[in-house]
Amino acid sequence: MTLGSKINNRRKSLKLSQEYVGEQLGVSRQAVSKWETNQSEPSTDNLLKLADLFDIDIKELVSPEQFVEEQKSVETRIDRSQKDIKMQMAAVFGRILMLVSFLGYMGAYNDPASYQLPNWYLHVWWGVLFLIGAVLTFEGSRDYFSRKSGSKKIIVLDLLFVFSYFLYGMLPFERSLNTLITLLFGSVILIIINIKFFIPIWRKPTSLDK
Repeated sequence: MTLGSKINNRRKSLKLSQEYVGEQLGVSRQAVSKWETNQSEPSTDNLLKLADLFDIDIKELVSPEQFVEEQKSVETRIDRSQKDIKMQMAAVFGRILMLVSFLGYMGAYNDPASYQLPNWYLHVWWGVLFLIGAVLTFEGSRDYFSRKSGSKKIIVLDLLFVFSYFLYGMLPFERSLNTLITLLFGSVILIIINIKFFIPIWRKPTSLDK
């Protein structure tokens, strides 16, 4: 007997409608209908909810081996999602670090006396921070582009972000105002990148509510 037939028989034996089952599980009636006709299968989470709703052991719906495989599949998707979030956060943090270290270096380059530190120390300090930011950005971006969901349109925004480095030298205002405008410009680009590309992926469900 197929999984769909088991769900259908148990539901009818309890005299429950597809609408009621769907409401209890938080899915549509059409989703329940597809389960019963074997057009799709419920996720592991929904299988657990079905077993609880039907007041039966989940083994009466699926074999132990199949249930274990379902759990492993969900855990794999969760692990992949968590990795995506970590890599995307690394890329965002890397961009911020690159921008801040660039502005810090320009400040030290234009007015080293105000820091009261050796020039070589300032160059090394800001240079190392910029390099760390570049590595984080590269690794996070490479992971983003390696996934099929990674939109290549983000390249345009990244180019605009890089333009903020040149913007600093192009602005005709005093150094502090140039720094503020450059920082705001880069921050706006980062916000757009997060809203348009990263946040939707972070919110992507880890299991399929079929």
